[in-house]
Order: sequence, then C-alpha cells, then structure tokens
Amino acid sequence: MFKHVPNILTIIRFLLIPFIVLAIFQNQYILAFVFFTISGITDVADGYIARKFNFITNFGKLMDPLADKLTQIATLGSLAITGIIPLWILIIVLIKEFIMIVGASFLYGKDVVVYS
Repeated sequence: MFKHVPNILTIIRFLLIPFIVLAIFQNQYILAFVFFTISGITDVADGYIARKFNFITNFGKLMDPLADKLTQIATLGSLAITGIIPLWILIIVLIKEFIMIVGASFLYGKDVVVYS
C-alpha cells in the first residue's frame, strides 16, 4: 500500500491543476498560490518518498515530470490570458518544452537514458 504513496501524490498534482487555473481566472490569487504551493509540496514529498524508500515506478517516471510541466504551462497560460504576465513568457516556456520533446524523440530507441 505505501509503495503507491508517491503515485497518489502525483495524481493529486494533476487534480490541483484545474483549481489553480480556476482561482486565477476568478482573481483569487492567494487561493491559487495556496493550491500551487500544495502542488509543489506534494512534488517534493513524492520525490523524497520514492527515492528514500525505493518506491520508484515507471508510472512515476513518466507522470511526475508530466504533472510538473502541465502545472507550469497551465499556470503560465492562465496568467498570460488574464494579462498578469506577458505572453512571451509562456511562448518561451512552450518553445523550450517543444525542443526538449524533439530532442528526446531523437534519442528514443537508442541506448541513451534521458531522465527528467
């Protein structure tokens, strides 16, 4: 049962994304910050627990970085749409993520292991 705790924390991060976005669109920035902080704490906790107790799973290897990226992009996207940050910040992050995906695609199938 305990070996699933890191994955549960990762799923919680996915579930927090709509609450962060909704709070931003409703101008509830403190609430958005609270949800974002909880997301960050669960990120640190799941990584610590997974490594400390060797609960590392293939699900976690894939979904943990995805939860990070989706949280980041959804938050920046919401802030850009509401005009709080300039759009170019979101564009730079999206370009960086695209380049990372393209780079990983070239390494896929080779004997190179790419960690998040």
